[in-house]
Amino acid sequence: MAILRMFLIQRRAAVFLSPVSIFCASFCACFCPLVSAQTASKLPAIEVWGGYSYLRFESRTLGFSDQLHLNGANLGVSLPDLYEGLGVAVDVSGYYTHEMEEFNFMIGPQYSYQWKGIRLYGHGLFGKARDRLRQPGTTLVEPSHLGRAIAFGGGLDFPLAGRFSVRAIQADYLITSEFGSTQHNTRLSTGLIYRFGKR
Repeated sequence: MAILRMFLIQRRAAVFLSPVSIFCASFCACFCPLVSAQTASKLPAIEVWGGYSYLRFESRTLGFSDQLHLNGANLGVSLPDLYEGLGVAVDVSGYYTHEMEEFNFMIGPQYSYQWKGIRLYGHGLFGKARDRLRQPGTTLVEPSHLGRAIAFGGGLDFPLAGRFSVRAIQADYLITSEFGSTQHNTRLSTGLIYRFGKR
């Protein structure tokens, strides 16, 4: 009798749990993708970009007879829309000419405004600049200095296809403090942008 009673209890439990299991499985199958999609849509967009950059460097403060014109590259990573167009940008750039090299590492706030698919943005970047003079003297030592760097500027982006955009122009007023003096420089950049996360 005890065995028969146990068998009946197990059958009733199985009959009861079977619809519950089906309901739970259906619920998870239907709503888990929606939750995942909502979570993914809430993740902030991340943009990575890179391209050509030109630097007009005020080298007279370092003893040169005229301004220097350097070619190089500008790379960056940004969270462009953390709150109503306000985000943060990380900027890295490097330049080279026969007379000197310069490398900039900066971070700061950025504000973006969308208009018919076109994006205008402005930023204020703060960090460090390393300059290296490439005209060694009799000691064969290339003087190098790490100083302050500040950039105020902005740019214009156009959408291409999918997650790609083109940075038509980025113009910055770049202030550096190298070798005990301050330089007021002009930086122009252009390149390609790829966007991760929500579009």
